[in-house]
Amino acid sequence: MYLSSDSLKVSAIVSKKISKKAVIRNKIKRRIRHLASIYLKTGFFIVLPKFDISEIEFERLENDFKKIVDKIG
Repeated sequence: MYLSSDSLKVSAIVSKKISKKAVIRNKIKRRIRHLASIYLKTGFFIVLPKFDISEIEFERLENDFKKIVDKIG
C-alpha cells in the first residue's frame, strides 16, 4: 500500500504465519526497511511479505525489490 507523503515512512508487517520466531520476523523487517531507504524517496508504504524471505540472498531480494518499485512508478 502507498500513500503520498513529504518524507519516507515504511511499515513492514510480518505475521507469525511466516515465522514463529521474533528474531526471523525482525530480520525480515530490517531487510525491508533497508531496501526501502535505498530505493524509495518519499511516501508512506506498508509492506506485507507473503513468505519467509530471511534465507534469500540479499542480491536476489534487492533485484526483486527494484522490479516492484519500478512497477509502482
